[in-house]
Amino acid sequence: MEANIAAERDWSSLAPELLNLIAKKLTEVSDFVRFRAVCTAWRSTTPITCRSPQFPWILNKRGYPYEPHMLFYSITSSKMYTIHAPQFSSRRLLGTSQGYMLTDLWDRSSSQTTRQLCLLNPLNNHEIPLPASEFCLDAYWIGPQQFQIGEYVVCFAYAGGDCHRSAFCCLGQDKWCEFESDDDGFIQCFHIKGMFFRVEEDTGVTEVTDLTTGTLAFILPPFEDYMVGANYYAVDALGDILIVFQHFESSDDSSDDWFHVHRLDLSGGSSPHWVKVNNIGNKALFIDLDSGFALEANDFSGVKANCIYLISTYCLVKRIDIETGEQELLHCPFEEAPRWFVPNLEQLQA
Repeated sequence: MEANIAAERDWSSLAPELLNLIAKKLTEVSDFVRFRAVCTAWRSTTPITCRSPQFPWILNKRGYPYEPHMLFYSITSSKMYTIHAPQFSSRRLLGTSQGYMLTDLWDRSSSQTTRQLCLLNPLNNHEIPLPASEFCLDAYWIGPQQFQIGEYVVCFAYAGGDCHRSAFCCLGQDKWCEFESDDDGFIQCFHIKGMFFRVEEDTGVTEVTDLTTGTLAFILPPFEDYMVGANYYAVDALGDILIVFQHFESSDDSSDDWFHVHRLDLSGGSSPHWVKVNNIGNKALFIDLDSGFALEANDFSGVKANCIYLISTYCLVKRIDIETGEQELLHCPFEEAPRWFVPNLEQLQA
């Protein structure tokens, strides 16, 4: 009798409230996609925005000539994903942010060579073209190869020949805004919250430029424990601007490195300066060789607060407790310059 009742049950008629509750429990984007594909009723009652926050995947570096597919690895499920993306096959990957990838392609079809840049989402094949640019032909990227979707969608520094410039562009704009910069001697460049930071190598002094005006906003003194030759990562930490300082004690497997975190203090009572902290609350930082971002730890099962999830120079994936310094190795199947990628099915609007 019970078997007959189960066979006759119409699963497509489940209440929308129940479907939404189930969808929010699916921590893997692949499971969410399969859930919505069960039937039309399930898909119509569980919009893309109904999914749970997604733990970042690890993106494998593509070799050259570029393959028409991308490899991802999920730490939470220990699954490997292959995403077929033929539109990426001729493009170079410059950075990732919010589920989109910044790519470039040289266009030599006209009398004047230009660099075509666009944002691509490999999960839904959504593409956002960016204005063509006539950046220096031999330009190379300075500092982290990162971009940020927000008030300014893309910002980077480049140099080549005699040109030393920084450029940024907003979604929907038809041209790039550029300003001159002297990048000689600067080892770190990064963009956060409409400001462009450049850290001077020898002194640790940071110059901050306001991108809305292209003028110098303020100068930050070096933060505590600054050391020449160490690694520094900038993170827009959900309201705070953080610098993560990594110092190496050994050169073989980076097992003896240690980390300090500094927060930018912009309170009106004093000049802007860095403050060393050992607690960032409920946040978890995700850092790779290119850039960094922060997530609320409570939004994800298994994510520890006040920790750094680092893809290191040696392609190791580690979780570091900011307060105690304790480190734990996490499994990663890739061996060459992987990076974090947050899977996202939503489409940005230009």
